[in-house]
Amino acid sequence: MKQSEIAIASFFGLASEFSQAMQIRTAVFVEEQRVPVELERDEFDAVATHVLLQIDGKPAGTGRIFPDPKEQATMRLGRVAVLKEFRGLGLGNVIVAELLRQAQSKSGCRQILIHAQRQVEDWYAAMGFVAFGDEFIEAGIVHREMVYVLK
Repeated sequence: MKQSEIAIASFFGLASEFSQAMQIRTAVFVEEQRVPVELERDEFDAVATHVLLQIDGKPAGTGRIFPDPKEQATMRLGRVAVLKEFRGLGLGNVIVAELLRQAQSKSGCRQILIHAQRQVEDWYAAMGFVAFGDEFIEAGIVHREMVYVLK
């Protein structure tokens, strides 16, 4: 069996790679999780640093990070998605690690906030995120805010 080639690239805003990231997000969030399509794309896409993970040249996963509009020294991480056929390979961890690396490179950034779906809260906790506050509903899905403090 041949070894798969994994590549991860980052890009800013609505660069040409954005359409591939949106295809992944649409498949995962809109089609699988039934998030309304009008909620999936927002104004933060244009100011976010996105990552696109490919396996053997095929888009497999994505995520983004952007400056929090209200909190100084804070970035927001989100829209982490891996296509169903590529799940269970640890690719989500690769995406989040790259987004954390991107945040660390931003001058003055001290923490990352996320709205984590309840079903992946433990997964984020294993990477060092800490939950706080009450659960809330976003796009019809139970979420909890979590924070990752940069060292």
